[in-house]
Parts: sequence; structure tokens; C-alpha cells
Amino acid sequence: MILLTPITEAHLPEVQRFAADPAIGASSYVPSPYPADGAATWHAALTNRVAAGSAAVFAITEDDAFRGVASLNDIDRAVGRAHLDYWVAVPYQRRGVASAAIALAQQFAGDRLGLKALLSTCLASNSASLRALERNGFVVYQRVPAPPGKFAGQELLRLHRRL
Repeated sequence: MILLTPITEAHLPEVQRFAADPAIGASSYVPSPYPADGAATWHAALTNRVAAGSAAVFAITEDDAFRGVASLNDIDRAVGRAHLDYWVAVPYQRRGVASAAIALAQQFAGDRLGLKALLSTCLASNSASLRALERNGFVVYQRVPAPPGKFAGQELLRLHRRL
């Protein structure tokens, strides 16, 4: 069974291991190559955002085993929305893990945070991510060129989902 568990330091060895796979960095803003201290640095940076209530970050687990990360970022309770980001470790992709995690994140956002909508973004070339989002009711509302940087020259899809 897929679950979302608040991320802790206990998850960091698996985050480090799987985020270092170049395929994760190829389709997400996870740095590639992934730094040797990437998971620890990432966790230290997100701790304040989680404590302030502007983010909720989860380990995606299946039968207590790590499968990836899902996060609600830029949580704005006044507006009633957040941005959903996620990645699934390569060995567990194309098995429904992302779809299940997205559904759980939506439930958390609506039931626990009282949000009314979620936003997400994916590369237009990332058809698997697009399918997982669409299966969960997300709709593309904008196609835009990626900003300068990692994905310059590629197209991004911006999606939204009312809860």
C-alpha cells in the first residue's frame, strides 16, 4: 500500500541514493549530478519551510519501503492553494506509485490543510508525469517555455486541480 509519511532524517539515505540517479534530475529540478551531501542539504533547507507551514514534505512509501518524495510547496491558506511536486525512484516508476501519491497529497491538501486547489508543473516531454497528474483530475492550463537554466529550450506544462 502506498502511503505518504512526513519526511525525516531517517529517509535521507534513500533520498540520497535515488535522487542521485541522473534520470531523476533529467525530468525534475533535483540537481544533476546530485551532490554528495544533497539529501542533507535539501532536508536542512526544507525544515524551516515545513515549520512555518509553507510546505508539507513526504516520503512516498510502499509497505514501509521508500519510493520517492511528494511535497506541497508555497502553501497559501489565504488563497487556498499550493504547488504539488514529486518524484518517484526510477525502479518504481510506471507502477502507479506517482498516481497513488498524487491522490494522497490531494486528500491531505483538502482534508488537512483546507486547500481548494493544487498547481503542478511538468516538462511537456514527461508524458508519464502528465498522465499521472491527469488521472488525478489535473488539467493543463498553460504551455510555456522553460525559464533560463536547467530546462531552457524545453516546454513546461502548468496544471491545476480544484479540490
